[in-house]
Amino acid sequence: MHRALRTVLGLGLAALAACSGGELVGIHVQLQQDGTGTVTVRTLMEPTTTGSAETRAQGVTWQSRAGLACAQGRFAQIDDLKLGDGSIRFVAELGDARPNMRVFLQRGPEAAWVKGLVPDQAARQAMAKVYDPTGRTREIGDVLRIEVAVPGQVFASGVRPTGRGVEAAHEGKRAYLLVPVRTALEAGDELEWSFSW
Repeated sequence: MHRALRTVLGLGLAALAACSGGELVGIHVQLQQDGTGTVTVRTLMEPTTTGSAETRAQGVTWQSRAGLACAQGRFAQIDDLKLGDGSIRFVAELGDARPNMRVFLQRGPEAAWVKGLVPDQAARQAMAKVYDPTGRTREIGDVLRIEVAVPGQVFASGVRPTGRGVEAAHEGKRAYLLVPVRTALEAGDELEWSFSW
């Protein structure tokens, strides 16, 4: 029995390690029926200050760091919420029998929302070596996850125009959009992600 449990746990941890480098970074919105809510951002960055583990260690010279900074705040109305200097904006219709939301995401090399969440590719690759010293993860923060949790069951989620690796989906009371950093930074029309519940 212990052997079977160890095998299951080992497989679970291996699967987590294999996929966890991608969707570390992103934006989560918790929306209430009245349009208020909470927004959380997870940003990949290189910490400039030493952590507790570093300061309490001896016999080591630290060379690299990788960090995930998380921030959370409240908004009074979802339609007023703009992120990345307005390069992400939200438009909701909450009074209908079928509430829905559209999220507009700017694309291109100057997309401020992307630059606010992740550093450039070279930095993400260097941080991957710190995040996963086994070398299996070659790049972290390469996929951005935008997720909105709503008061009801989401029944539709789609994005246009389509792009390489862009995926709109839903699960229960959450709709989410996955956008590879590379695709977000390519010149092109802004993405319009829409979902209903």
